[in-house]
Amino acid sequence: MKRCFIFCHGFGFDKNFWKNLTPYFLGEQCIYLDLGYFGEKFEPNLETNNVELIGIGHSLGLAKLLTLNKNFDYLIGLNSFINFLGNDQKLHLVRKYELQTLTDHFIASPINTLKNFYKRCGVFERERIANINKQIALNDLEFLYNEFYIPTEIRTLIIGSKNDVIVPPEILFDNFHIYPNINIQMMDMGMHLLGWLEAKSIYQRIMSFLNGTD
Repeated sequence: MKRCFIFCHGFGFDKNFWKNLTPYFLGEQCIYLDLGYFGEKFEPNLETNNVELIGIGHSLGLAKLLTLNKNFDYLIGLNSFINFLGNDQKLHLVRKYELQTLTDHFIASPINTLKNFYKRCGVFERERIANINKQIALNDLEFLYNEFYIPTEIRTLIIGSKNDVIVPPEILFDNFHIYPNINIQMMDMGMHLLGWLEAKSIYQRIMSFLNGTD
């Protein structure tokens, strides 16, 4: 059966986040969603019948894919989460405070806050940062308070970075360790930019997972 890949970037990025990974998927059917932070949203009416449907989300992008209500055969999350704040009570309180602080800073100074966010991610160079759609960004910061669920019939791969300070390893294991259908893999490097960084290794891990050779 033919595969169809649906990609969704995370907070503060756009579909160009995938440009380093895209060359490895030449010849595949790929759809790149755009959440609209820096231009028009791109959420097409997806025709996904008679294909093996694979969702690949970076960070917030995994949760966004889950809101599409599509029957995914596979999900892959890069630096991803389904409960940004965490289930552990102490972790939850710390991250709730950090998220509120980030929101307050964004309201006061969106451009400087985004620049600092990118540095913490691992220094993502993007143009036209001043074009940020503040309302969409604020809506998605609020979206981070939600929790999501991955159906146990969907085989899922979660790849994290040991040096990610945005979605650190403890959040990955807090969110996903109880799921029997989820494979968690950690990379030494990549920070909060897996897919943009370490593109070749990410592609190899994805294909190994899909082909059952991981």
